[in-house]
Amino acid sequence: MKLLPGAAVLVWLGIMAFFAGAVAPAAFSTLDREAAGRFVSAVFPRYYAVGAALGALALAGLGVRFVLGPRRPWDGLPLLLVGVMLATTLYAWLVVLPAAHAAREALRQSVPAPGAVSMPHLTSDRRKSERITRVGPSW
Repeated sequence: MKLLPGAAVLVWLGIMAFFAGAVAPAAFSTLDREAAGRFVSAVFPRYYAVGAALGALALAGLGVRFVLGPRRPWDGLPLLLVGVMLATTLYAWLVVLPAAHAAREALRQSVPAPGAVSMPHLTSDRRKSERITRVGPSW
């Protein structure tokens, strides 16, 4: 039980480093941008699920050690750090990832087909887009 939290964090950080340093760059250097984006989008949910599981395992191990073992003043620090790591992973998985997916879908739907002619003066959203791009007070 003593090595479990450290091993879980070590594997978790190793997965993060491998994905950021090897998998994503390889995908974007060998595949076209659209295919690489789809690949990374397919990997991210599993990446966050594994990270959350390893973080929960590390947090549980640290919690047990904190409750059952002798306490020193700094023993709560690893518990706090792993808690922050787990919270940010869950936030990225449950909030940022769905928002990024929705933004990508909205962008995909708003991009005209190749060869299409854009006529913004004919759309009903012209005033809305002008309001969004205007700088300064909205009088």
